[in-house]
Amino acid sequence: MRSRGISGFGAIVIIIILILIGYAGYQLYRPNFTYNAIKEKVKDAVELGPVQSDEGIIDNLIKEAAEAKLALTPENIWIDHSIPDSFRIYVEYDDSASIFGFFTFHRHYKIDQIAEIKVHY
Repeated sequence: MRSRGISGFGAIVIIIILILIGYAGYQLYRPNFTYNAIKEKVKDAVELGPVQSDEGIIDNLIKEAAEAKLALTPENIWIDHSIPDSFRIYVEYDDSASIFGFFTFHRHYKIDQIAEIKVHY
């Protein structure tokens, strides 16, 4: 007797399983996508930081985080001028991923960027 291959019902089940695995993988990795996007925004802000006000930097980072669907507050962002000839921005926040509402994973993220202040004559 020869095998006729997979049935139509079997193909649908396999497709559904692959979709569920893809969805779960995306949900688990989504906070890392957000982290990388925010890290790039902080890196850009620290390079332009010395020419902007602290309040302007904080406002811009909050707006850009909102675009990435992340709620940052001014309490999550610290701007440090105490390092000589350097400018530092430190951001920390919590993010979570939920798979079908059953499994929820929480993670605490920290972004610490320091740039040397360059003086041009």
